[in-house]
Amino acid sequence: MSLPYRLALPGWAFPDWKNRYFDNIPNALTSYASVFNSVEGNTTFYQIPDAQKVAEWKDALQGQDFKMCLKLPQSVTHISQPNWQDLDTFLSRIAPLKSLLGPILIVLPASLGPGQIGRIHELFDALPNHHRYALEVRNMGFFNQPERLEPLLRQYGIARVVLDSRPLYKGDQSHTAVATAKLKKPDVPVKPKVYSGLAYVRLVMHPESPFNQGYIDQWAKMVAKYLEHNIEVYMTFHCPSKAHVPQFAWDFHQALMQHLELPQLPKWPVPQQTALL
Repeated sequence: MSLPYRLALPGWAFPDWKNRYFDNIPNALTSYASVFNSVEGNTTFYQIPDAQKVAEWKDALQGQDFKMCLKLPQSVTHISQPNWQDLDTFLSRIAPLKSLLGPILIVLPASLGPGQIGRIHELFDALPNHHRYALEVRNMGFFNQPERLEPLLRQYGIARVVLDSRPLYKGDQSHTAVATAKLKKPDVPVKPKVYSGLAYVRLVMHPESPFNQGYIDQWAKMVAKYLEHNIEVYMTFHCPSKAHVPQFAWDFHQALMQHLELPQLPKWPVPQQTALL
C-alpha cells in the first residue's frame, strides 16, 4: 500500500500496544510498519543508538516504503555548548538507514529564543545537507517574531514543525496524565505555514475529550490542501496515554478519506474485538 503522505506514531513498541494493535511477529517494528509508513524515534533524543540497534531497525524494515524520523540528541540541542562529537556520532550511526531516513527532528528548548539565534545558525551550519531536517521551536519569541527565524529556514532548506497541542489543553485538565504531558508539550500558537516544501505536524491529543475529533477533522482538511499543492506531509500523533495513539491516527486517516481518494489503512496485525450488540 502506498499513501501520498506519512502517518506516524511516537514509537513502535509501547507495552499498551502489544497484543492490542501490534504483535512481535517477526518483531515489533515490522508489525508496526505493516500499518503505518513512518515513525518518530524519540529515544534518540536521550541516547544515541548503537550500530547493532540501527542494523536491527534496517533489517526489520527491509523492502518497506517507510521513513524513520529520528530526533537529534539533547546533548546537541539542549545545552549551551553543544556536543559536536555527539552530532557526528549520531549522524554516522544512522547513516546505514539511507532511504529509510525521513526528516531529522531538531527540537529546541523553550529557553532558546531569538536572542540566541546565533546558536541556531551554528547548529544549522554543522548539519550535512544530504539529510532533511524539521525544526521545532518552543520559545514564544519565535512566534511573535517569525521574521527572526524564517531567513535561516530558507537559507538552509529546513522545515518548521507545527506543534498543535490544543487538544491536550482543551480537554479535562484534571486528567491524571495531562499535567505531566503539559510539561513536555507546551501550549504554543499553531502556525501551519510551510517551509522547504515539507509540512511536519505533531498533533497532541487529549486522552479523553469530546473535542479530539474536531481537531482531527481540522487537520484532515489542512492536510488535504497541503497534498493538493504537492506539499510533502508528515502527520504524527501524540497523547499522554499511549494506548489511544494508534486509534487517533487511524481516525485521522478515515477523516482524510472524506477529502481525498485514498485506500484504507491495512488491518491491525492483532484482530480487533467487535462490540457485542
